[in-house]
Amino acid sequence: MKRKLYILIPARSGSTRIKNKNLKPVGGVTLLERKINTAIKSKIGKVFVSTNCKKIAKISKSLGAEVPFLRPKVYSNSKSSTISCVLHFIRFLNQKKIHLPEYLAVLPVTNPFLKVSSIKSAFYKIQKEKKYNSIISYRKSSEHPFLFVKKNKKLFFDIIKYEGYKYSDFERTQDWPEAYIASPALKISKIQYFNKFIKNKNPYFNEKTFDYKNCLGLKIKNIESIDINDQFDLNFANKIIDLAR
Repeated sequence: MKRKLYILIPARSGSTRIKNKNLKPVGGVTLLERKINTAIKSKIGKVFVSTNCKKIAKISKSLGAEVPFLRPKVYSNSKSSTISCVLHFIRFLNQKKIHLPEYLAVLPVTNPFLKVSSIKSAFYKIQKEKKYNSIISYRKSSEHPFLFVKKNKKLFFDIIKYEGYKYSDFERTQDWPEAYIASPALKISKIQYFNKFIKNKNPYFNEKTFDYKNCLGLKIKNIESIDINDQFDLNFANKIIDLAR
């Protein structure tokens, strides 16, 4: 049976802010293991890991993910774009004449609390709303657009208008219209979106890994959106592990 979706987990070595970040534990389980287990438990598609690291590849295979190649160095440095990794993955499948599904999910390792139910809900939603090319997770913002100011010798307010209103239109913050921000924790796109760029082999190609001009959204909990970028984030994630269960 041909699959409708593959899940791709980019997991290169060589992180700069936290050494071996993908193998750091949160609640006693590494970020890599958490993401692979979550992806496999969703049972909506074959799970692949794209990595340049033999150790990560070995661990990924032991957990049930497929690692059909080691990612070339040119697509694995700190300045390489995520979409260059995705395009390399798709080109590899094409070259090997491996079936390409209709959809590709890109799940970063660094969002340890993303839930299986969110992955499944996003996939079901984009299948139902076929006219859209992508779906991306979003969450309620902890910083409202009204709080942005422009600084000179004095502060200037009302620099952002949102939902037809501005900062000075309200006295109480509880009356502000709710605001949301996109989260990179979960992205699913049609393969045809990536095919537009498939011939671009530039490792620094600057393009989104989802079609922001034709995109659905799935609201996730704020805790699912937590992103591990530095040691503070990692420590924080370990502190709140019980809240994520």
